[in-house]
Amino acid sequence: MIGLACVEAGQRLWAQIAQAVAEHWKVGPASIEGRLGTITGPSGQSMSFREAVQVTEARFGTLGATGSYRTQKLGADYRGGTIGASPAYSFTAHVVEVHVDAETGLWKVERIWAAHDCGRAINPTLVEGQIEGSVYMGFAEAAMEEMTYHPSGLHRGPSLLDYRIPTSLDTPEISSLIVESVDPNGPFGAKEAGEGPLHPAIPAISNAIYDAVGVRLTELPFHPGRLLAALKQKLHAVSRAC
Repeated sequence: MIGLACVEAGQRLWAQIAQAVAEHWKVGPASIEGRLGTITGPSGQSMSFREAVQVTEARFGTLGATGSYRTQKLGADYRGGTIGASPAYSFTAHVVEVHVDAETGLWKVERIWAAHDCGRAINPTLVEGQIEGSVYMGFAEAAMEEMTYHPSGLHRGPSLLDYRIPTSLDTPEISSLIVESVDPNGPFGAKEAGEGPLHPAIPAISNAIYDAVGVRLTELPFHPGRLLAALKQKLHAVSRAC
C-alpha cells in the first residue's frame, strides 16, 4: 500500500520536473525522459538530475508531492465484507528441522527454510533481511516469548533483562528463499515481505515437533513442561486404550 502511494507521489514530482525542463528547453513535456541521474530531451539535450531539480525549484519553488492509495472493494455489502486489506497478497512456505528429547521435553530448531513470494524483489538484500527478521520473530514466540503477570497485575518481564528473547546463539540457521511472481497490482510488481514470513514459523515448528514425537502443541510458547505434559497425556491415553 505504501509503495503504491510512493509511486503516485513520485509520478507527480516527475510531472513537475518534466514540465520545468521542457519549458527550459522549449519542448513538450512528453518528450522529456529520465534515466538514473540524467534527464534527456528530444534533440539530444541532456542535464543531470541535480540540474533538473534546480531548474524545477526555480520554476515551482520547493519540490513536494503527496500520494495515496486505497484498496478496491473486494467483498460484499455486509459489515466487514467491504474491506480490501491489500492490493496484492504474498505467500510463504516454511520447512523446519527440530530435535526433540522426549525424556526432558527439550527441543531445538536446527534450521528453518523460508520461501517467500514477494512479487518482484526490488531490493533482494532487504527482502532477505525482512524474511530472516520475520522468521526470527516467529521462532522467538514459539521458543520462549511469553507474557506473564504477577497476581498484582505487574508484568513479570518488564524489561529485556527479564523478558526472554532468543540471542544470536539461540537462533537457528535461517535460509531465505525469494520467490518472484511480479504481481500486477503491486508497486513495480512487488508485494510485502515483512509480516508474511512470520506467520508460518510457529505452525511449522509445531508440525515438526508433532512429526518427531506425535503430540501437537497449540499454546505458546512451546515450553518443555508443556511438551512433557502432552507426552504424558498421550502415554496415559495409550495405556487406557490397552
